[in-house]
Amino acid sequence: MSDNSDHKQIELDLTRMDERLVKLEARMSSIDSKLTQVVDAILGNALTKQGGFVGEIEVMKAKIVTLETKVEEQSNFKKKILWTIGIIVSAAIILEYLTRLYANLKP
Repeated sequence: MSDNSDHKQIELDLTRMDERLVKLEARMSSIDSKLTQVVDAILGNALTKQGGFVGEIEVMKAKIVTLETKVEEQSNFKKKILWTIGIIVSAAIILEYLTRLYANLKP
C-alpha cells in the first residue's frame, strides 16, 4: 500500500512540476515578445529600416549639423555687415574732418 501511495505522490509531484513548467514557458514567451517590442522601439524595424530611437537620433544629428552651418553663416554675415558699417562710418568721419579742415583754411 505504501508503494501505491508513493507512486501516486510522485505522479502528483510530476504533474505539478509539468504545470509549473508550462506556466514558466508561457511567461518566457511573453517576456521574449515584450523584449522584441522594446528592441524594435529602440533600433527600429530591421526589415523596413524605419522608426526607432536610433533612427531618430541620426536624424537629429543631421539637423544639428545643418543648424551649426547656418549659425556659422549668419555669424560670418554679421561680421561682414559690422565691418562694412565701421568702414563707412570711418570714411564719413575722415571726410567730415577734411571738409572742416578745408573750410577753415579758406579765408
